[in-house]
Amino acid sequence: MESRLSWEFEKEFQINLGDAVSSSTRCKPVNNVLFLKTHKTGSSTVTNILNRYGDNRNLWFALPVVENAFHFFWPHPFLLRYVLAFGRQPNILCNHARYNKEPMHWLFPKETTRYVTILREPREHFECIFNFFKLQRYFDDLRNFSNPLEVFLHNPEFHLAKLHVNVTGPLNLLKNPMLFELGLDTEHQNDFAVVRNYIRFLQQEFDLVMLMEYFDESLVLLKRRFCWTIKDILYFKLNERRNKDKQNISKYSKERIQEWNSGDVLLYNVFNRTLWEMIRREGPVFFKDLELFRKAKETMTKACLREGNFLTRPYSGRFVKGYALKRNISSELNDTCNKMIMNEIPFVNHHRSKMVKLFQRIDSAKNRPNFSSL
Repeated sequence: MESRLSWEFEKEFQINLGDAVSSSTRCKPVNNVLFLKTHKTGSSTVTNILNRYGDNRNLWFALPVVENAFHFFWPHPFLLRYVLAFGRQPNILCNHARYNKEPMHWLFPKETTRYVTILREPREHFECIFNFFKLQRYFDDLRNFSNPLEVFLHNPEFHLAKLHVNVTGPLNLLKNPMLFELGLDTEHQNDFAVVRNYIRFLQQEFDLVMLMEYFDESLVLLKRRFCWTIKDILYFKLNERRNKDKQNISKYSKERIQEWNSGDVLLYNVFNRTLWEMIRREGPVFFKDLELFRKAKETMTKACLREGNFLTRPYSGRFVKGYALKRNISSELNDTCNKMIMNEIPFVNHHRSKMVKLFQRIDSAKNRPNFSSL
């Protein structure tokens, strides 16, 4: 089906797949990827890309050990016992997990795995975290304000001292949320030397740190470094908030976020420079790839999606922007388009189902002598 889809994609939508894979024809594709999925950074879209890539090649996914879970006991640091054991090393991890070096290195050896994560500009990121998770609901003195984020930022330590609940779940993201997800405990984040050294450690750990603000550039860099094709990285943006749920934050709030989340600011700045240095090393051909990728993405959008404003509710009853597929498209294209708008929950269920069916088929096989060779 893969070759038929490639032919159909090129024939019907005028995408020159020969050009699209030209930079990937003399290398071996990377199939082992640990993606450290961070909250509200565009990571759901990256996870969808990885789910489709692995599913199309029948790769093995690390899955949560609890059947109805869709993350690895986040916000606890990742442990091996959180992963469903199935007798062989998985190829891809792409659901929420908090970084923990030793068990992750054991399950995904650095020698054979590429480590990837994604960051977001810290001011916009913190606004999104605070409002998406409605963090003001945990503070009695913030609930009645029209702009609880700005009130919180005026004196964060004061409000945290009045917190009457244990810091669990999304409350862990109230300070330097990206550093927390990448494994640095909040208690160490006020020590600049510790933060600086930890960022240096992360530079050694991760082969590619994507940036949401340069999402297409990050993906094209991934494509080139991983020996993938443009078709492998096509996407539709997933889990994006509705416009009315986004807050335009004031200059004062932006300054306060930078002060409060100074560790994330340093983290982002370091990997912003790293990303553009990696792109510079790719040379002018990188930007030809980028242009081709954006044309292919636009063509795929026109091929798959109906125009209009649509909503979906993937998690916890919250509405986010969604899509509706066009009618009367071929079954192969419909399958591709449908998987491009799937979030991680149905994909986890899909991977579980594939694994169960494979195990059932293997376990039901009989030992049959091959008499024809005797």
